[in-house]
Amino acid sequence: MKKIRSIPSAVALLLLACSLHAAKPYDVLDLPAVQSPLAAHALIYSLTRAGDRFFATGIRGHILYSDDFGQSWTQAESVPVRSSLLDASFPTPDQGWVVGHEAVILHTEDAGKTWVKQADGRDLPKIGLDYYQKKLAEQPDDERYAFLIDEMKLAVEQGADRPFFKIFMRDTTTGFAAGAYGYLFRTVDGGKSWYPIMELLDLEQMVHLFDFAQLSNAPAIEFDGATVPADIVASGEMGTILALDPDSGRWRMQDFPYEGSMFTISATGGDSLVTGGLRGLAFYSTDRGASWSAVKKPPTGAVVSSTVLADGRVILATQEGNLLASSDHGASFAPLPMTGAQPLSDVIEGRPGELILSGVFGVRIYQLPE
Repeated sequence: MKKIRSIPSAVALLLLACSLHAAKPYDVLDLPAVQSPLAAHALIYSLTRAGDRFFATGIRGHILYSDDFGQSWTQAESVPVRSSLLDASFPTPDQGWVVGHEAVILHTEDAGKTWVKQADGRDLPKIGLDYYQKKLAEQPDDERYAFLIDEMKLAVEQGADRPFFKIFMRDTTTGFAAGAYGYLFRTVDGGKSWYPIMELLDLEQMVHLFDFAQLSNAPAIEFDGATVPADIVASGEMGTILALDPDSGRWRMQDFPYEGSMFTISATGGDSLVTGGLRGLAFYSTDRGASWSAVKKPPTGAVVSSTVLADGRVILATQEGNLLASSDHGASFAPLPMTGAQPLSDVIEGRPGELILSGVFGVRIYQLPE
């Protein structure tokens, strides 16, 4: 078996302010977020819709929600950490999860008004170390478990310095949290417990995992005593595209024509996917990620977010603040008019004819051209 080695990345996380904070004080995990009238105008990393409510997550533990398609925002009443929060997933309008720096995982049961902490980077490496030590005792010849023990020991020594970039909750019990250096944890009990599944990644290097996409009408499979969704595809660092294998439960590496980071991936209808990342490059697949072709688009900075509109159009957002639209499931993109462009972090559809944008400016509305 080829030796697996973990390598540091030179890529800025999400190309905004998501850097790995080796020197960041860890008391942000014990300090609650502060109410701020300017929270909707501070750096926002992610946008999510849950029913008729929209959510935004950002720096200093900011979680905001809007019930009027992004016209106004209310800050959550109680968030137990002051970490930067990078992503959210709501399988129902009431129950949601948020992840971020310091490998924090938060949960709400009241539609985002109040939040509790389920896990963080002080505990998860210890859980991972114990988990893989038991696995190695059961299978002493498995080199991967030995390697992952070393990874977890390093994570314990480094403290809570590995962020989660993305969370995907299939329902209120089962989901995945993915992040830096191949961090991949899973829950089957609604987050009461999280455990690592990094041994299921077909990786030779422990790269950052940035995003998930689930293809439409994906079947569910039984694996390791729980029901998990098949046809989830993940994008990551160094041209990493991983597809969940419904037969083995493993995340299989897909052939990909570029070795740079892919920060975003979206299912665009049927068997089609689009992914984008460094150097403004984007690629599309029509066979569930098995093969990829370069997208036709104008030169831009890094692609940091993607979304699919109700009418089927695909939108890409770029680091420097450009928006591009596709009407052919992501095979080609044309620029949308933009004035006063500022760096973007995420984009989501609001009311018909509107996009909600996030970035260094906070949150704002963009009117799509007719």
